[in-house]
Amino acid sequence: MPKDQYDEHGLKRLSKTSDYEVAPNETDVRGWTVVGPGGSNIGKVDDLLIDTSRMKVAQLDVDVKGGDHVHVPAEDVQIDRTRREVRIEGYAPGAYRTAVAADRASTARDDERLTRTEEELRVGKRAVEAGEVVVGKHVETEHKQVPVNLKREEIVIERRPVNREAGATDIRDDEIRVPLTEEEAVVDKRAVVKEELVIGKRVVEEQKTVDADIRREEFDIDETNVKNRDRR
Repeated sequence: MPKDQYDEHGLKRLSKTSDYEVAPNETDVRGWTVVGPGGSNIGKVDDLLIDTSRMKVAQLDVDVKGGDHVHVPAEDVQIDRTRREVRIEGYAPGAYRTAVAADRASTARDDERLTRTEEELRVGKRAVEAGEVVVGKHVETEHKQVPVNLKREEIVIERRPVNREAGATDIRDDEIRVPLTEEEAVVDKRAVVKEELVIGKRVVEEQKTVDADIRREEFDIDETNVKNRDRR
């Protein structure tokens, strides 16, 4: 099976391989309309060129009106999912290499290429339940002693000397009743609101360190079988 002309660049046409597919969270824009500045219709997306070392779409193969194809870097385009359009605001005739020129450049080189791959650590975040706080109330009983001033009446007897003649009827048994009053404490209780709790939540942020092992490839260059050309 002949080697695809894009392999030596680490690129593969998505339409010619079954090893790769568009990620579920990404959009397959093949067949979508391509528009330029001012909404002008340029053509449509014919294929996607995948960078196999980064597992990303590197270029879009755009079928330009008139029968030509150009390769547009993925970072130069904007995707409008609502209109199913691919926008190239910086597009101008001749701004991008045609597919024919790219194919010739790929076949004209005889350099051997070896790619180096390394893993990148990507840290995401997700919300998890960290517990709950239960706020309630209960009744406590406290014995209190409150001082209070109470008034009461006491009998006051004062003896005064009297010098006058008594009548025949003055000598008899007799008595006087004097009622005495006093205040007593009356205990009354009523419920009074003294305090309230306002319960809410706030978000605090703290920094944590995530540890993980990542792998990377390193080039091994063995020159032991190379003859020394500078012998003297």
